[in-house]
Amino acid sequence: MKTAAPRILILDDEKLIRWSLNQIFTQEGYEVDVAATMDEALQLAGAKTYGLIFADLEIWFERGIAIFLDILSRQKAAKIIIITAVTKGEAERSLGDVRPFAIVEKPFKSDEIKAVVKEAITLTKRFLNE
Repeated sequence: MKTAAPRILILDDEKLIRWSLNQIFTQEGYEVDVAATMDEALQLAGAKTYGLIFADLEIWFERGIAIFLDILSRQKAAKIIIITAVTKGEAERSLGDVRPFAIVEKPFKSDEIKAVVKEAITLTKRFLNE
């Protein structure tokens, strides 16, 4: 039985980043939703189920981590991939107890993003088949 590709939520305030990630993932056959604000992401997270959430680190610190944790509480099975303009080390220190699946630094290459998604999906399928 073939498992459906996970739906992806992209949360980033930069229009070009949202567009780029949307293009990469739709060309790969994924269903993608995009949000420019935490409020949009919260609304989508309440209405749909996501397998992967790409979230810009800087957005959640503008509004506070509590809202992001609310999104995560609605999407317990989703793998979180942080995209950030700071280094991975800086991002890890600012995340506190939140442990994302991956942290990807901007600017990123499409091959790097595809590899992270493939790894996340492979691990999810392996977990589901155990």
